[in-house]
Amino acid sequence: MASAEIAAPTEQNPATGSTGRASSARYRWSLVLPTMLMLLGVVGFPIGYALYVSLHEYDLTEGGIGPWSRIENFRDVLGMNVFIQAIQNTVVLTISVVVIELIVAFGLALLLNQPGLRFKNVYLCILLIPLLVSPIAVGLIWRLLLHPDLGAVNWVFDQVGLPAQEWLSRKSTAMPAVIGVDVWHETSLLLVVLLAGLASLPREPLEAARVDGANGFQILRTVTIPLMAPVILIASLIRMISAMKTYDLIYILTSGGPGGATETISFRIWKIGFTNLNMGQAAAASILLLIAIMALTLVLIRVMRRNASA
Repeated sequence: MASAEIAAPTEQNPATGSTGRASSARYRWSLVLPTMLMLLGVVGFPIGYALYVSLHEYDLTEGGIGPWSRIENFRDVLGMNVFIQAIQNTVVLTISVVVIELIVAFGLALLLNQPGLRFKNVYLCILLIPLLVSPIAVGLIWRLLLHPDLGAVNWVFDQVGLPAQEWLSRKSTAMPAVIGVDVWHETSLLLVVLLAGLASLPREPLEAARVDGANGFQILRTVTIPLMAPVILIASLIRMISAMKTYDLIYILTSGGPGGATETISFRIWKIGFTNLNMGQAAAASILLLIAIMALTLVLIRVMRRNASA
């Protein structure tokens, strides 16, 4: 009898537990729902409206949104030779800056991560100065430094006996100049990420490699880089997304010239929308850029998960 009386309340516990779980779920949703609604309004609505505009004729010279055009705007954008050139320029710019900045930032991070390095914080503060300057200011500073007659860069070239260059007005030098300015400005961001990754690495594998007689290069190749792979991939993803959207430096330095040699997708979208006043095509080009960034993000996430499970 006593055991039956004791067992009776436990038979009702599942119902009580499910009610508690339901109450807990409602409480969690009540905390998350305001943020989700805010994100839906701030992010979801603009993207949805851009998709809506991209499927309609919308020329600012003719008033408001016109009739349904299906995918004609996408066809028109992809049929533009200037847009294809902008895609090529964006690919060149993105790959170049990511590779160069990763190499430079990783080398600087290795130097700053040396044990017993004196004035480490001073060096780090100096290296972070470019990151603190806005892209517009960076563009104005380097536009003056690269001026063919008054710029300090050509003055240095003249002092060492090299010919002066028209850095921003010649097709052969405009894109390398933009890449160089971007590297100067954005390397600090990757430096912070990679330095934090190096500082958080476990010491046991490194010490074991030293005990086994490995030299510095062997430790770097077989221990440090494999352990840093997830951090390097995340830094690459962040930098690739940012580089694919580059607009401000292009606008200040070259305005997409000369002859479209430095025109990126973001700058071409601006020209379609606010120079040609065709908002339907501009929205279609924006959607295409968004799809490309999302596809690149998914690929890198898969690579990171594969490395994590390996």
